[in-house]
Amino acid sequence: MSDEPLDAQADPGFALDLAAAQTRGDQLDTQAMVEALATRLEAALPRLTRIRRRRVGGLFSKRAEVERIEVDLGDQRFELVQAGGPPQCARNKVVRGITLKRDEVPIQQWLHELVDEVVRTAAVGEQARIALEGLLT
Repeated sequence: MSDEPLDAQADPGFALDLAAAQTRGDQLDTQAMVEALATRLEAALPRLTRIRRRRVGGLFSKRAEVERIEVDLGDQRFELVQAGGPPQCARNKVVRGITLKRDEVPIQQWLHELVDEVVRTAAVGEQARIALEGLLT
């Protein structure tokens, strides 16, 4: 993970808030919601997000579905696993690649905490960038 500030075009929190709002409005089609969330996270946080997809529909099918989403923000790893039923969401405390604590949370809480952490991390990154610019000038 790099120490560069997050680059989510304008406001990463806004994009993810939009995804969270869509999630609340569309609980019936869980897989579509997970796909949309994965797409938004890949676009907003490309260096911090890992998406794992699995092929569905047979041997020659090109269709793939999201199986796992992981977002690393500092010492927090947000993880969503979609395995047929409702998504399983967890927030992990990770230090040097080792998970020290894992909390499973409902998807709405997971989305809220993810958005909050993205906004906090972006603010810290922006403050660090300003401080470094001050040293260079």
